[in-house]
Amino acid sequence: MSKKILILSEEIGAGHTKAAEGLMQGILYLAPSMHIKIVEVGKKLHPLTTMLLFQIYLKMIFVFPFLWRKMYRYKQNVPLSLRRKFIIYHLFHRRIKMLVELECPDLVVCTHPFICSSISRLKRRGYTWILCTVITDFHVHGNWVHPEVDVYLVSSKKVQEQLLQMGIPECRIIITGLPIRERFWIKHEKQDIRQKLQLKNIPTVLIIGGGLGLGGIREVAHSLLKWKEEAQVIICIGSNKILKKRLIRDKRFNHPNIRILDFVENIDEWMDASDLLITKPGGLTCFEALFKGIPLLLYRPIPGHEESNSDCLIEHCLAIKANNQREVNDWMKKLLFSPEGMKTLQQQVEQFRQTINPLASAEFIVKQLML
Repeated sequence: MSKKILILSEEIGAGHTKAAEGLMQGILYLAPSMHIKIVEVGKKLHPLTTMLLFQIYLKMIFVFPFLWRKMYRYKQNVPLSLRRKFIIYHLFHRRIKMLVELECPDLVVCTHPFICSSISRLKRRGYTWILCTVITDFHVHGNWVHPEVDVYLVSSKKVQEQLLQMGIPECRIIITGLPIRERFWIKHEKQDIRQKLQLKNIPTVLIIGGGLGLGGIREVAHSLLKWKEEAQVIICIGSNKILKKRLIRDKRFNHPNIRILDFVENIDEWMDASDLLITKPGGLTCFEALFKGIPLLLYRPIPGHEESNSDCLIEHCLAIKANNQREVNDWMKKLLFSPEGMKTLQQQVEQFRQTINPLASAEFIVKQLML
């Protein structure tokens, strides 16, 4: 009889569900007989409450970023208290027991800290399924840390060290990197993919603001207008319809070297076609870009987890950061006219890319279920 895996995520932050999808694709590639289901728990059990929280989150990061940063940093390095677990459970996951018992899984995977909190609370009641957590950032917040988790799959040694400091035994921490979706496993030749996407063979910059089109895309796009004769600029706005209207109304963006993309499934191909990625430092987007070997220029991280991602990537020389439009222009000058200034970054990214096994997380889980 095939084993059953239940992967639990949340709609808040698109990277969590993308990590779940990458993990599922990897497991099915290695063990096609596995039965796997992904559930965005809050959306399924309490959609109105989850949507309200999502709107509050967006309001906070746009209007009161300093307050959100303060909330995130508060007891960041301390495991979640029982009182806060209780609040999360009753706000979003009161019926999670019914959901899990309906699926009867052999193994449960969490890709979001909220669901990790509630499923850990449930496991304390004596359930015997294996509980695995995939931390989708380059650092750890205490919200992820629960003694009921059987194993943590993490992106790097730094994350492992942070978990150790918060009391998780080393035997429960496995460095696998983040699960990468199947589309990213193959790297296309730059000239071939540019031809397919109808791009010129000139320096190409890709701007991504995640699924919601955040991260100062508009400011970056305007700062790159001055380079539109020397370089191609690809602007991926995700589902940000307001931003799309504003850019389209501006006639300066009506240029053969500028592409404005909605949410696209083949973002992997656009990465392969590009020489530089300007993005906010979402954990999964950055990890996928590193696997593609594309240098990262980080801009306008969301307060809290993305600021920590940015610090980690810069500390390990895997990305550079621009704090304003002037610094974006400085890096564009290096890319276009002094590419040797980018060589150190490219070498570091390539060295890191060689260490990534996109199937490592899936391999570990398959082995656990084959024991």
